[in-house]
Amino acid sequence: MKNAVSIVTCESYDETDVLKGLQRAIDLIGGIEIFVQPGNRVLLKPNLLYGKSPEKAVTTHPSIVKGMIAIVREAGGIPFIGDSPSIESLNKAAEKSGIKKVAEEAGCPLVEFDKPVLVERGGRIFKKWEIDRSVLEADVIINLPKWKTHSQVLLTLGVKNLFGCVPGSKKALWHLKAGDDRKRFAQMLVDLYHVIPSSLTVLDGILGMEGDGPGSGHPISLGMILASRDPLHLDQIVCDILGISRKALPTNRVAFESGLGRDSIEVVGEPLERVRIPNFIFPTLTEPDWNLPAFLKRALKNALTSKPAVEQELCEACHRCEEICPAKALTTEDGRRVFDYKKCIRCFCCLEVCPEGAVSIQPGWLLKLVNRKRMMTSRK
Repeated sequence: MKNAVSIVTCESYDETDVLKGLQRAIDLIGGIEIFVQPGNRVLLKPNLLYGKSPEKAVTTHPSIVKGMIAIVREAGGIPFIGDSPSIESLNKAAEKSGIKKVAEEAGCPLVEFDKPVLVERGGRIFKKWEIDRSVLEADVIINLPKWKTHSQVLLTLGVKNLFGCVPGSKKALWHLKAGDDRKRFAQMLVDLYHVIPSSLTVLDGILGMEGDGPGSGHPISLGMILASRDPLHLDQIVCDILGISRKALPTNRVAFESGLGRDSIEVVGEPLERVRIPNFIFPTLTEPDWNLPAFLKRALKNALTSKPAVEQELCEACHRCEEICPAKALTTEDGRRVFDYKKCIRCFCCLEVCPEGAVSIQPGWLLKLVNRKRMMTSRK
């Protein structure tokens, strides 16, 4: 069952139903005992982008976290919850998302990722990392991503969720290292996947997000939980469920180019044909996938790529977008948030952290023409 991905239907976040769904999903790939031994310190790594109520589908649902605490303890493990939200403290994000209440009721520690340790091992391009000490000291890492769209890498699933193991203050530097090259950013995520040995990945796909995620999309009922030993395998099966090429997900593509992830994957539990999601709304394209020379891409940057824009009437002037911007491309002028698009690296961190959904994506003028032509062609 090493290369298996389980799919279990679960229509609501009723705690009893979720616990049964989690147990079945994990049992189908071998059972919790093959991942957790008595006495193991087990990191539960949810998606805690920032504090939003569970119905917004921004964070891993608290009932998923509660169920995993129970399952780990039943196996004799010692669980703790850890993450590095984008802009606010873990305590605040966990409180707003409902995870703090679950942690307190269960007596499960919340650990802020704020103690970076240099790790000098890596992947194809990125060789040195600053990973939180708590991640490195855990005996077992259970990855608990949320099924969401992502305006830079299409979807944020198992592989992308591991980026949260980099302490929040260091994430901006990694965005700068990757720049505005989406493929390079995806390569960074795949290289990080090599560094962090997650033992088990369980995807919260009961209520997901479509549209311009990961923070400003729209909730969509998906009704399923997925589990796998390998987040790269899980991410591929999500592509199958959505009816898109596995290579459409940039992290999958760069993994394939490196010779990773091409294993034969067995789907257990619900068959794919019973859980496919039609008419899923993907995020606005951030750039066309053209093999243009680098100098030409730079010259046509604003025409070819999408860019963030602030809808001023929705903006509450919280300044989170300015604080997180790794390129310092955002300033306030006369009370309005203003972008310097020459500096902007199109990482869309501003969109991720905006609590009011005031940051939108505007395609470049040439990209608008290309997308319009595609739409007209598809209607014929």
